[in-house]
Amino acid sequence: MDSLENKVQSLKDELVSSIQQLVQIKSVEAEALEKMPFGKGVNDALQFTLALGEKMGFSTVNKDGYYGYIEMGEGEELIGILGHLDVVPAEKPEAWTYPPFSGEIADNRIYGRGTLDDKGPLLAVLYGMKALKEADIPLNKRVRLILGTNEETHWKDINKYIEEEEIPTLGFTPDSDYPLINAEKGLLQVKLSIDEGTSFKFQGGTALNSVPESCSFTGEDLQSLIKTADDLNYQYIIQENTFTFLGKAAHSAKAWEGKNAIVQGALLLSKEKVTSSVIDFVAKEVGEDVYARRIFNNYCDNVSGNLTFNIAKVLIDENKQELYIDIRMPVTKEMKEVLELLKKSVKPYGLNMEVLDSLPSLYVPEDHYLVQTLRQVYEEVTNQNSTPLATGGATYARAFKNFVAFGPLFPGEEKMAHKANEYIDIDSLMKTTVIYAKAIVKLLQ
Repeated sequence: MDSLENKVQSLKDELVSSIQQLVQIKSVEAEALEKMPFGKGVNDALQFTLALGEKMGFSTVNKDGYYGYIEMGEGEELIGILGHLDVVPAEKPEAWTYPPFSGEIADNRIYGRGTLDDKGPLLAVLYGMKALKEADIPLNKRVRLILGTNEETHWKDINKYIEEEEIPTLGFTPDSDYPLINAEKGLLQVKLSIDEGTSFKFQGGTALNSVPESCSFTGEDLQSLIKTADDLNYQYIIQENTFTFLGKAAHSAKAWEGKNAIVQGALLLSKEKVTSSVIDFVAKEVGEDVYARRIFNNYCDNVSGNLTFNIAKVLIDENKQELYIDIRMPVTKEMKEVLELLKKSVKPYGLNMEVLDSLPSLYVPEDHYLVQTLRQVYEEVTNQNSTPLATGGATYARAFKNFVAFGPLFPGEEKMAHKANEYIDIDSLMKTTVIYAKAIVKLLQ
């Protein structure tokens, strides 16, 4: 194990450079092309990573641009590590200190979209595999690094993988927090709509799993909104006939860390008697309560905590009104009950409800072999407590049985996923690469 750690450290410059190159590929989902189902940028990231694995001497597979994998070892049993190469958009590049797709290094950090979620950690796994290979550690099982390409939106990649490929016996995804996540809330994404237009336009939000950092109102008499916005201490800008509310981005699973620009806009417009079915619903039933307790009361459990409710995207114009919501449900609660409560709350506003996406919750008990093994590795490397965590994040771990989320964020580190100025600390990166390499060894035993 000591030689393995030394081998990892010797790969530092190469790993950092590879992350920089991968971050420079703008792998945001775009229009599908031939054998590029999620657009050219995502496909370029997949091709780059597969070429890196092939150069290291591993076997590689590209499945029509939907996913790929890099494999090493021998034996019947398959250990899996599941990461992703797609990233959420950088909504306001001008708000970044360093360009979001530059991979610049400053203050011992690599900056850029995807450095933390999930390109940096994915390559930490790959270079951990390379360290194993160069250290000549015998492998009695196969290890497969699965390269996802559609994690941030619809999971079409992993659904196709499940249909066509061998499923690992157990494994982890390097896409959350340490010590490890053994409980993940259920995910529910819903669209509320009504075919009823307005005299104004209200639009904001991009990805459903992000708290929207901006939302724009286009209409008449914008000056009347200023005093109310100032009284509420809202940030905003005015350009011609558009009033743009400025919030703070965050991951939907941690909606309390953000400031929802759509909610701010709806509350202000409601106070100014600028109303519609969607605005009334947001202002009267939800407001700034990320737990939506008016709708769900105190909806929680002892394993994973409260339900969270993020209003992620809105479009109101002369033809229609649409509102997109991301809900994270406690692991012991039923989706059916959540939908019934939500349906009851939207009925007075005449809104139709459509389920866009859902994922079951994940729970791997603390006495499970996988959990015990990863806890042991974490404690050996860090000398820190390894009590498992619960999260509202929807990681790839729930795609397979016997999977958990494992790193890369250490306790106390800033949670920068989906935020402006996303970065990964280089010292933490190297420590996590050691952890991943040693975890693979332990799981092979």
